[in-house]
Amino acid sequence: MKLPLILPMVFLAILTGCSSSWLEIKPDQALVVPNSTKDFQAWLDNVAKFNRSSSFGYMEIASDNLYLTNDMYNGLSSSAERNIYSWAKGPEDFYGTAGGSSWRDAYAKLIEINAVLEGIEKINKSINTDGWNNVKGSALFYRAFYHYVLASEFCQVYTLDDPLGIPLRTSSNPNVMLQRSGIKETYAHILADLQEAAVLLPIVAENKMRPSRLAAWAMLARVYLAMSDYSNAAQYAKNCLSKNDVLLDYNALNTSNPYPFSWNNEEVIFSVYIANPSTLLQNGHVIDSTLYRSYVDDDLRKVLYFRINAGLPRFKGGYFGSANCFVGLATDEIYLIAMECLIRLGKLKDAEILFNRLLITRYKTGKYTLIDFSYQEEALALVLKERRKSLLFRCLRFSDIKRLNKTTPQLVWIKRIINGEETIIPPNDPRYAFPIPLKELLLNPIPQNPR
Repeated sequence: MKLPLILPMVFLAILTGCSSSWLEIKPDQALVVPNSTKDFQAWLDNVAKFNRSSSFGYMEIASDNLYLTNDMYNGLSSSAERNIYSWAKGPEDFYGTAGGSSWRDAYAKLIEINAVLEGIEKINKSINTDGWNNVKGSALFYRAFYHYVLASEFCQVYTLDDPLGIPLRTSSNPNVMLQRSGIKETYAHILADLQEAAVLLPIVAENKMRPSRLAAWAMLARVYLAMSDYSNAAQYAKNCLSKNDVLLDYNALNTSNPYPFSWNNEEVIFSVYIANPSTLLQNGHVIDSTLYRSYVDDDLRKVLYFRINAGLPRFKGGYFGSANCFVGLATDEIYLIAMECLIRLGKLKDAEILFNRLLITRYKTGKYTLIDFSYQEEALALVLKERRKSLLFRCLRFSDIKRLNKTTPQLVWIKRIINGEETIIPPNDPRYAFPIPLKELLLNPIPQNPR
């Protein structure tokens, strides 16, 4: 896909005199001014910009899916990764030389996304209505997507007591200093952008690097689940599966392939990947032993997801078709959202059908035994277990732990043993919201997250 080199002139003028860390780039005077729907679409088609992220990775490092040996931990060159993994309460300069790359990357994208939204409004929609709708819908989707990433990392779980949300970036001007919104306002803005995007976007995109109505519905299901709004999450999951319920048959995949999945496989709805931090590289971690043992030998995920190195399981690679973590949207996640919500709403048999339909495709042919959902608590526990096993290294577990500690009696305690010292992170600990980078607070004083 051709990567564009285009920015509106007004945006360049802003950047020229700006020293804010929202976007630390020097404008290229050779860049041209977008003056058509096609130009703005080309801008959004920069997959290296909008479909590759420096966000997400810290959430996987902070989860209970992996652990580090002492040698791995002591060998980390990134103080940010050490502090995230160890759930450190300090130091002041938590991110070290990394400077909070996750925060900076997401807000830099948001500035460009807002420039697209501002620019497309100046284009005559009637000249190319479908194209205009796709540009605006895509930009709204991306804005919601990256606001949600920030909320997942830097906010506590969604609750009605309105704790701190994030600064909502709705302008392309990086000099506008923003205050932190409440978390209800944050989520309301994310939902509004996604709902408008769903109206504008085509059901299926031209390619899986572009947002679509299916992607907007899938994202709405993910966000509503994070809010514990099971009715709305179930409805959007249903919308999505009504148009695309395709599942991969894992029996058809080559288990000897170092990367068995393709980035545009049938389950992928919208493709996003991350620049893996060193901890998430294949030799940078070990999979939690209890989690790895939970995959029985007839479960094809055991050989498709993992490889054994030095006698220890490591994550091989997921739906991006490489070692880079896939953090986009896929139908297996939507199945899991739907069945969890159906169980919580008391619709056990409907959830049972979806559960068996998914799991039979993950096991060797003829080896899966159909499951009967008779009791709500047992069914929910089983679905949550399979959610963790299916969505491994998609950087969702951290958010799941936060919400499950608010909504289930089976609380998650994370234990680390580092150089002989044990650290236990209790449920609902303040450290489930990452600290805002110190540099950002110096430039724009806003309340810091307690540690």
